This record gives sequence, C-alpha cells and structure tokens, in this order.
Amino acid sequence: MSLWGTVSEWLVAIGTLVLAAVAVFQETIRGWFYHPDFHVSIKTEPPDCVAVPLTKSDGTFVADSIYLRLWVENVGNATAKNVEVYANGLQRQRADGTWERVVAFPPMNLKWANLGTIYFPSIAPEMGKHCDVGRIVDPSRRHLLHEDAPRFELTNEQTSLAFVLISPPNHKGHIIGPGEYQLEIFVAAENARPVTRTIEISLRGTWDADETRMLRDGVGVSIGAV
Repeated sequence: MSLWGTVSEWLVAIGTLVLAAVAVFQETIRGWFYHPDFHVSIKTEPPDCVAVPLTKSDGTFVADSIYLRLWVENVGNATAKNVEVYANGLQRQRADGTWERVVAFPPMNLKWANLGTIYFPSIAPEMGKHCDVGRIVDPSRRHLLHEDAPRFELTNEQTSLAFVLISPPNHKGHIIGPGEYQLEIFVAAENARPVTRTIEISLRGTWDADETRMLRDGVGVSIGAV
C-alpha cells in the first residue's frame, strides 16, 4: 500500500470521527455560538412602573396601586426558553450608611406581569417581557388586600411595598416599610446562564393618587452598577 493511500485512509477515518462527534454534540456546539443573553432594566416611569386600579373578580374597585416592573430583554441570538426571575435576597440601608440583610424576606421567584407564573415559556431575540417586582397600594385601603404589616406601625398615610412573590408568606416578610433597599435577583432560562443584578429601591413613605407625582416623589427604582 502506498503512503498516499495510507494518508487518505487516515483522513477518511478522522473525517468520519469528526462528523460523528458533531452529530452527537451538535446542540452543545451550537450553544457555543447561538444562545440567549439578558439585559435587565427598570425605570420609575411607564411602561415599567404604572398605576393599576385593583378590583375583585366581579369588577368591584378595591384600591389604587403602583406596580414596579422589571424589563427583561433577550439580547442574544437564540430564543430563551422557560425564563425565570428569582429574588435571592433583600438588604436595607442602616442610618450609618451600611447595609444589613432583611432576615424576614423569603428568597423566592417573582411573577411575570399579566401572566402570574414562575416561567415565561419563551422570549425571542430582540424581544422583552415585564416581570412584576412589587406593588404599593393606597395605604388607606391596603388592609382590604391583607397587605398591612402591623410590625411597621405605619399610619394610613404611610406607604409600604409588597414584593410580588410567587407565594406570599403568611408572616408577611415580603412587605417592607419606608427606606432604602437593595434586592438581588437572578435572571435565568433553561438554555441560558443566570444573570445577577441588583434592584435599588427607595420608598419614601408618601402616597399620591396621581401616577406622575407618585413615581416622581413617592418611590424610585433603578438597576445598581454591575
């Protein structure tokens, strides 16, 4: 057998092995080049933060509220599947400027806006969806929604904020009073690595039924520096 014949046989064998490897690991290889990626943002203005009148199932008015919503955008080149947002922990700023963990806050998934589920089935590239972070209810009517938290000793004019967790705890650890907070979140998908971000929240404690004034003077939200 000639040398060239041996070389060609080796080339054929190597080519066959490469093709077999590609066939077996094609999804993994494709994932190296095509995958979702997330950009997370929030502004204290519509459409992220909006006034929402809360009603019963029969349409009866219950209370005015302000919803704070996170915008999750897929900036990758593949559709994100089963996307979730997980609230990992909450910190509150002390009077001396340091931060301490809010022990009562239960780490848990947030709900997708207008869907109310843990997972959003799919987000295509260059598309985004809103995820509810929390809501502020007219303090004079929040007891109608069982969002009063006696431990804060708030008046009917002082606001509180209830995080929109997938399963609010009975001890009401998802409710906070006026102050400066940092909420750590993870945004992940079935086919994407988690992205960690911090939502900075400033709750002033004052209520205004006017959406513009409330989002200007009563509450502020932003994404902390990465």
